Amino acid sequence: MRIPGLFQYSLNPPALSGDDAAAAEEKIPWVLLERDAYVAKHDNATTAFALTCNGKPIQVTFCPRRPPSVSYACIHCPDPNEINTEPSIVATQEGFVLLRVAIGRKDEYLKNFDYYVYHAEGPSLMLLPRLPKHFDGRDAGVLCYGQEGYIVAALRHEGWWPDGQFDLCIYDSNKPGHWNVHRVSLSKRHGRKKHFFHIICQVVAIGGDAGTMAFADHWHGILFCDVLRVGDEAARRRPKEGEPMPLLRYVPVPEPHDSMLGDARLYRNVAVVGGRLKYVQLHPRKKPLDGICFYNDGSSTDGYIIEGWMATTWSRPAAATSASSSSSLSTSSSGDDDRWRKDTSIRDLNTGLKVPSNLGFELVSRRPWQPVLGLQDDAEDIVYFTAMVQRMDYKEWVAVAAVDMGKKELLGATAFSAAPRYIDFAYVHSTVSKYLR
Repeated sequence: MRIPGLFQYSLNPPALSGDDAAAAEEKIPWVLLERDAYVAKHDNATTAFALTCNGKPIQVTFCPRRPPSVSYACIHCPDPNEINTEPSIVATQEGFVLLRVAIGRKDEYLKNFDYYVYHAEGPSLMLLPRLPKHFDGRDAGVLCYGQEGYIVAALRHEGWWPDGQFDLCIYDSNKPGHWNVHRVSLSKRHGRKKHFFHIICQVVAIGGDAGTMAFADHWHGILFCDVLRVGDEAARRRPKEGEPMPLLRYVPVPEPHDSMLGDARLYRNVAVVGGRLKYVQLHPRKKPLDGICFYNDGSSTDGYIIEGWMATTWSRPAAATSASSSSSLSTSSSGDDDRWRKDTSIRDLNTGLKVPSNLGFELVSRRPWQPVLGLQDDAEDIVYFTAMVQRMDYKEWVAVAAVDMGKKELLGATAFSAAPRYIDFAYVHSTVSKYLR
């Protein structure tokens, strides 16, 4: 069956193996989760049901797999014309997943995004009220708090607004039925500039008493906002209409800031692991060149040649990221515990890794992409990359490879069967698996 607007691959989720079934029973602590859900009917103990904005039934099911295999979700409506483009995983935290589904006519899909919150403990699926303002999926995150409460928060900026000002859209499950919108801004003390450029590409829930969330522009810096304090601050200040509240703190990301590479999610990632905010960056080692260099994958560079790809991890205390903190904004790698600390580095991912002989494959000397931090506290140096892998019979395939950055060792790789669905960012990390039934 074909559905207009959907890739054929999106209708056929990967087959689950016996090991996948065992992983689901074990409640694995975290997973890699495909960014786009499959449009297919699949039922198991994780299946949850709701109604669309049109009053039609919809269901969501999760299929967990051990990393480096990539887990996925299936979304199904009995009416095949109800979903007209690939549904997406917007954000996750603990047992909550924020999903976005385009409902109804394809030519009006920008007006018809349904946002749902899936709660693994139940499971349950909740359709959120329509947003007061349109935002891109990259702008939003979910924060769990209290016993079973959650907040969905999105930070958005219009090009004609003053630099450093944003609308913070908040939905609180303990105050259901509507969204609250607050105009917020950077304070001068926390990095406000005359020309402030910030395009959000990842949102991370840090938590704590203030409910801190990080809105990351991986080429420039991270905005921190204490979302649990916004309502109290708004009530205290009673700002005039449109007057922003200086509730954002800005921290630059470690250099280099190589925005010419394109989508930052293919080169950078951030997560809270072991009580620290960890950051991984993948960047090219460049050699000056007169003229243009063309590569086998169809890409090119002007004025330099890429000799290899270097990966570096950094971290800073997660507890020091609150927007009310007055700490340093430096990116120095010194011993100051509130600065980015350089943890690990591999000069060349293709030639600088130990590859155990029993693996039976090696990384191909091409560009790796999309580093994703593992979320296991006792294995915090493991990073996952999408890469070309070559077996001993010289056959090549796209795989997700696990690399121990501390030991500089390739731990393993699994074929990424969903690769034909993506030309860019493909999966996220999530702890929802340990809450699934």
